[in-house]
Amino acid sequence: MRPGGLWKRRAGLLAAVAALLLANLGFFLWYRSTSLARAASLEARRAALAADVDGRVAEAARLTAQKDRLSGVSEAIEEFYGRRVRARRQSLAPVVEEIHAVLKGAGVAPAQISYTTAPLTDPPVVEMRVAFAFKGDYARLKQLLAAFESNRRWIVVREIGLVRDPEVPGAVNVQVRLVTYFAADEAAPRASLSGSAR
Repeated sequence: MRPGGLWKRRAGLLAAVAALLLANLGFFLWYRSTSLARAASLEARRAALAADVDGRVAEAARLTAQKDRLSGVSEAIEEFYGRRVRARRQSLAPVVEEIHAVLKGAGVAPAQISYTTAPLTDPPVVEMRVAFAFKGDYARLKQLLAAFESNRRWIVVREIGLVRDPEVPGAVNVQVRLVTYFAADEAAPRASLSGSAR
């Protein structure tokens, strides 16, 4: 075989090997660039999914909190209508007795107590307003408020007015307005009565 033919054959083989290497290099570079693009795309997708999961977790927490609030409201309504509020004809006398018992327990003896009832439409209940005044000190007032707050009946302190008694140091003239409610299971015309404290 002639030396020139051998070099031609080797040159052809080298050219084929070089072409194969160039093809492999091109494929490697293409694969690397596409794999980087795929990795960036997957990372973006992962971040989007993580944000979506976080959003769904936050929404679930919000719905759970809302459900808990609604459950609390439902329990409060059940407590108000089912256990605290009774028909006026069944509850009026016991409520009045309870108010007098609280006043007596706190050492408060108002000269007069007024009671006024009026129907409400929203919610449909009958509201009874109780007003009285007495002379005492801050300690007596605090004791009275604590007694009404811890009372088992639904009696709410609506308003308190204080005027310092200029004649007695440390004494105040106190005006108190209470409210309580009865179930609106009967026609409840506006009524007003007042009586002396027992």
